[in-house]
Amino acid sequence: MKTDTAALPSPALAAPRSEHSLEKAPPPAAFDYCRTEPCIVKETAQWAVVYKPPQLPTAPLRIDEQNTLVYWFLQTQAARNPEQDLSAQPYCYTQADAAEGLTQRAYTADIHTSPAAQVRGKKAIEAGLLHRLDTGTRGLVLFAKTQACYDFLSARQDAGELRKTYYAFTAPYTADPSKNTAMPVCIPQRHIPAESIAAQLPFSIASQFRNFGPGAKRVAPVFAGTRQYKEGNRLYTTVVEGVDIIDYRIDCYPLQDRQSCKPVFSGAVPQTPQREYTSPTRLAELNNPVIRGFCCSLTRGYRHQVRVHLASVGYPIIGDPLYAEASSALPGSHDHSTHQSTCLQLYAIGLSFPDLENPQQNISVVLPPPDKMNP
Repeated sequence: MKTDTAALPSPALAAPRSEHSLEKAPPPAAFDYCRTEPCIVKETAQWAVVYKPPQLPTAPLRIDEQNTLVYWFLQTQAARNPEQDLSAQPYCYTQADAAEGLTQRAYTADIHTSPAAQVRGKKAIEAGLLHRLDTGTRGLVLFAKTQACYDFLSARQDAGELRKTYYAFTAPYTADPSKNTAMPVCIPQRHIPAESIAAQLPFSIASQFRNFGPGAKRVAPVFAGTRQYKEGNRLYTTVVEGVDIIDYRIDCYPLQDRQSCKPVFSGAVPQTPQREYTSPTRLAELNNPVIRGFCCSLTRGYRHQVRVHLASVGYPIIGDPLYAEASSALPGSHDHSTHQSTCLQLYAIGLSFPDLENPQQNISVVLPPPDKMNP
């Protein structure tokens, strides 16, 4: 397997990793998840892996919509000097580049002059976009730069050969589910202690989905054996590959230094647990609650899949406005205003896909898991 990592400066502490971590390659250098502008993490003449910051939509809804990752990507391609080395990393437009005219040149370029803009994907206005991220999610997105590459990768994705890896900071439910009337999807189908999940790695969560709520903005998992489950409908599976439990004190938010927040559990059941992780009500009584870090992967995705699947086993992602309302404040905190300044703590950190030139070999592009929660 080819493994490409972002060659970025400023190494920092890596998040505690489970021995069951997906990627066996050496850990990549640190990455700035607080950056507010996209950048190209890795590219060839056939494809590009692009970092999407939070709150930037992946794809346009209208042909004239410019505040999207697709538009940014096509701008960079149209502005490129044909002689530029495509292997340079990372290739970013930032505010600093504006002083040199790079950003202005990109915005004034006709994006339709780029060969990448001629690729026709599932929607013409999305060009070679292979998949989307939710607006609040930050991380890696794959683009095809030629029609032949798009057709190849799209077919491989339909066959379940494009794997996406995510890392999420979660907080276990602390509210009484019986009183949670506003968010029925947030009531866990089952609350599974993190130790139990880690002891069964890789741990799969599989369901069908149904849309619900005003404008069908939310989705709910439909598990086998329930009334709405339909035999023969597609199952979507989220595979938990690693679990980190991080000692957390409210007065150290945000997690500025992982050294002061020592992990008490990572991928193996401790012989002498330092804390009881038995029920949501017990967790609510702890003076020093914990945050769980989940490393997950999937090959076929549904809207909000990772968010809903983790919530369904009792671990909503911190900062999730749709599926974490029952525990919207940070764990152990009675100040729910804290949630309002916390972005969705879901990170798309890895992509693995077949090589167009050698389909029997996979290319893997990986970012380091975040070492702290980010605004």
